[in-house]
Amino acid sequence: MSEKKLSTDAVEWVYNRYIKGNPERIAHLELVRRQSDLAQQIYDIREKFRMSREDLAEFSGLTAETVEDVEESDYDGDWDEAINKINNGFRKWFTQVILPASRMKPEEYEVGLPGTPV
Repeated sequence: MSEKKLSTDAVEWVYNRYIKGNPERIAHLELVRRQSDLAQQIYDIREKFRMSREDLAEFSGLTAETVEDVEESDYDGDWDEAINKINNGFRKWFTQVILPASRMKPEEYEVGLPGTPV
């Protein structure tokens, strides 16, 4: 008996039945995969920068709900516009929070200041 996982079989079956051979569905699947990859990257960067969703929202000009939707690949708006705003938000956070904190002396650190060592 094959030791293939049931979930792998199910994914293959769904792909073969509903997507394979249909250019529109293949294109949509690729779009969803790209959005999912972007969503994971945004989450990873935000966590690495020690940002909350509210922080990213404030620095990007989006709402925290929009940031959440993008990170969960559940955003119905203009992805390119949202990604550009998030990218700018990361840049602002880095230049206004991370860089200044990296220039501080250890005795100047405030506990709880985002982006600074604790």
